[in-house]
Amino acid sequence: MTSIDHGVRKSWDRIEAWFEERLHRTPVRAATDQGWLRAIESRLGTALPTEVHDWWMLDRVRADYWIPGSFAPVDVEEALETREIWLQVAEEEGASFDANGEPEPRFLPSFLPIALSPGGDGLVVDLRLGDSYGAVLLWDHETWVLGVPLWDSVTSMLRDIAAALESGTPALLRHAAMGGTEKACVALVDEAGGLVWEAADH
Repeated sequence: MTSIDHGVRKSWDRIEAWFEERLHRTPVRAATDQGWLRAIESRLGTALPTEVHDWWMLDRVRADYWIPGSFAPVDVEEALETREIWLQVAEEEGASFDANGEPEPRFLPSFLPIALSPGGDGLVVDLRLGDSYGAVLLWDHETWVLGVPLWDSVTSMLRDIAAALESGTPALLRHAAMGGTEKACVALVDEAGGLVWEAADH
C-alpha cells in the first residue's frame, strides 16, 4: 500500500490520540487501497486530490459523528452510492431557474461525498478545476445551496479539528470569518462518552 501523506496521517494521529483518551470506542470506517481509488478515478473520469486518496486509505477512522456539524465519515463504496443517488435526484428534478432567471443549484458529477449527517446532508469534495478544487463543501439536501467552503481541503479539515480538540478553541473559525453559514464550534464530551460540537460563544 502506498504511504499516506504526512499531513493527513499526522493530523489524524492527533485526533485519534485525543479520542482514545476521552471517548468510548465506536465502529470504524472501512479503509481502501490505492488500486481501488485509481479504478474509481477511471470510473469518474477525473483525478482525486492526493489527500482524498490519503483520507480513504487511513485505517481506524471512527464511523461516528465526530466531524463538526455532526458528520460521520463514509467508506468509498457508500460515497459512490450516495453520489449516484444525488445525481439521480438532480436529473429527475431537471433544470430550473430562480426569480432572476439564474439556474438553481444542482448536485454535480464533480462533487464527491466523504461524510454524511443523520439528517441526510453531506460533506463533499469539490472536484471542479479551479481555485475550489479539493475544497470541502456542505451539501444541504434540502436547499442545494453551496456556500463558502468549510475547509480548503481534507488536510485543512483534519488540522482544524485536531487543533480545536487539543486546544479547546473553536473549529471553523476561518469559514465563519469568510461569511460562511456554519458557526464556529467547540468540542465537548457528553455523559455517554461521545463527542458533540457546540456553537462557540464568540
